[in-house]
Formats: sequence, C-alpha cells, structure tokens
Amino acid sequence: MTGETRSRTGTAAPIRASVSEVAPGVFVGGWKDAARFVGARFCVLDEPEPEMPADAHRPIYDEAKDEPIRANLDEVAELVRGARKRGKPVLLFCGHGIRRSPLAAAWYLHRTEGLTLDAAYDRIRSVRPRVEHVREWVGHWQILQE
Repeated sequence: MTGETRSRTGTAAPIRASVSEVAPGVFVGGWKDAARFVGARFCVLDEPEPEMPADAHRPIYDEAKDEPIRANLDEVAELVRGARKRGKPVLLFCGHGIRRSPLAAAWYLHRTEGLTLDAAYDRIRSVRPRVEHVREWVGHWQILQE
C-alpha cells in the first residue's frame, strides 16, 4: 500500500501506510485499511460491519468466555497460508489493528514459522508498536499454549 500525494510545495511525498507488514506479504491493520487494500482481506472482528470489504470473516475472540477461539485462529492461519501460496498479499484486520488482528497474525506466525507467541508478538511490535499482547486483554489466553 504505497502511493504518492502532493505536498504544499508540489513535490511528491509518500503516503504513510497504516498497515504493517509482519511477514512477507502479510499485513495487519484496522477496518479503514481494508477499503484501500489490494489483496485478500480477512476480518477478525467479533461482529463485522455490513459494509466492510472482506474475503472472509472469522471471529477469533469469545467475549462471554473471555478466551480466544482457537479453531477460528487455525482457520484464519490456513486462509492466510492459502492466499500467500496463490501470491496474494493478505490483510488481517479488526477495528484498529491493536488487539484482534495482531493476535491473528501472531497465531499465523506461530503456526507457519513455529515462533512462540512471545516471539511472534515481538516481531509484530517491531513494526506496529501499539499492539497489545493477547495476555494483556484476554483473561483465558493460556489455552493458546496447550
């Protein structure tokens, strides 16, 4: 997601992308990014808005149980893997790209590269510092370590 815009002086200046690349061709962002993203878009919000452009929606957090939905995280990881095999860039998105989409990306890195969740979050935070680790917002996050 690169582009150019004209500054007041008339020179081209890069547009600051609000998506973050966490692995080759795999990006994390918020719902506003999905409208501009060219590639596969996977929404991981609990309840998607009807007008959100998404190739697939999988909720990955059960608020009532305060725990991740591991089966859906596995499914999202497979969707990402399939899109990447077809050469498509992928956007994992939620509301603001701080909690749910980073969790989906961390799980993808865990499943495909064998990273620990901590190592996956370290990588994601290196390009997207405001990310909240799953243990910071989910009560029963430990089920991801089973």
